Amino acid sequence: MTRTSGKILIVDDVDVVLKLEEILLKRTGSKVLKARDGREALRLIQEECPDIILLDLVMPELGGDIVTRFVKQAPETKDATVIIVTARGDDATEERCREAGADYFLTKPIRHDELLRIVREELQRRDLNSRAGI
Repeated sequence: MTRTSGKILIVDDVDVVLKLEEILLKRTGSKVLKARDGREALRLIQEECPDIILLDLVMPELGGDIVTRFVKQAPETKDATVIIVTARGDDATEERCREAGADYFLTKPIRHDELLRIVREELQRRDLNSRAGI
């Protein structure tokens, strides 16, 4: 069995989304962390320094774009891969997320194969073992 490698943080205020994404991303062999809002996400990011952060854009208090700005400005987390997920697929929203520092922008409903491909490529880029294709 492949060792657990990498840390992935999923941030969404909808419990069913958190659970589904957790099930999907555990296929990578990575440690999967979950947060239900931006404040909890920032706490976990500081404690755990995840390699990949999957952020919902629209959440209470701190949205995904605001969390992304914090992540990309902090020296200890600036290299984390940030994937923002939203139902708002317009150009202005994507531009706002890219300006915040998002590495990827995905619209809901997320294609599972696309998300796994991105995560697998990012883990491989970091020289971390990934079983995402399994």
